[in-house]
Amino acid sequence: MSDRPVKAYRLSELQATFCKLADPAGGSWYEAASFADCDGVMFLCPLCFEKNNGPIGTHSVICWKPSVAAGIEPGPGRWDQRGTGLDDLTLVAGSSSIALGGGCGWHGWVGNNDVPPGSAR
Repeated sequence: MSDRPVKAYRLSELQATFCKLADPAGGSWYEAASFADCDGVMFLCPLCFEKNNGPIGTHSVICWKPSVAAGIEPGPGRWDQRGTGLDDLTLVAGSSSIALGGGCGWHGWVGNNDVPPGSAR
């Protein structure tokens, strides 16, 4: 098996949810009631999802909005969320890519609900 996914996944396949910080200091969060109310989005890592043949043993990726303080983990990246919900979500920032340090090293992006293959560094 390759070190990179062979297809783009839909956010629904990666069990995506919107998340809200429980307090401004960070450290804990809960599932947000709506797209408008969220501070970020969480989804299963597409690289590990492919490698593990599904969700069991697959870690999550959290992408915070720019309004979340830089010291709150995970970091340092922050992304504007464009769209109306998970069905058309696009994350936009400088390069708009998401790079996970340590662990699996997935590097990819989210565009119009698709999470394209990306790569492992």
